[in-house]
Amino acid sequence: MYTIEQLEDAIITKLAPLKVGYTPVGESDPAIWRTVRTIKSYQGELDDEESIVRATRLFPAILIMYFGSEYEEHGARKIEKPMFVLFVCDKSLRSEEEARRGGSENPGTYAVLNGMRDLLYDSRLSKDIFPMSLLRERPAWFGKGVSIYSAEYETAQALLYMGD
Repeated sequence: MYTIEQLEDAIITKLAPLKVGYTPVGESDPAIWRTVRTIKSYQGELDDEESIVRATRLFPAILIMYFGSEYEEHGARKIEKPMFVLFVCDKSLRSEEEARRGGSENPGTYAVLNGMRDLLYDSRLSKDIFPMSLLRERPAWFGKGVSIYSAEYETAQALLYMGD
């Protein structure tokens, strides 16, 4: 059984090709790769407009947050379905549209969402974990040259409870 922290760390590792400074080994190299400055666990950076303004120094960024789990019972076996919300954040001094679509100085949230989808969708964080499913993507916050989207992903793992 994997802990929430282990799953979150595995997502961060899986997204590493998007991070500035990553060196691919024998992989194709799409233009979006190596353009994200920050990939890390969410720590309240988007709680309010003031926090978002402070957090723009981290952008372009992907911030990951555990969103809870659902459980299915199958006798002593349980299936845990942990969900994660990934916030994709970018900024542009020119316009909010460029924060979404990208420009000469930034990739844009649309491109990062696409790159993230290429790396996560239907991939396994471990051989013992079900492939990642993309549940939804939606806008989270816009304004003042900032674009933030959320993407919800789910995986699953089998658990065995023997009882008392």
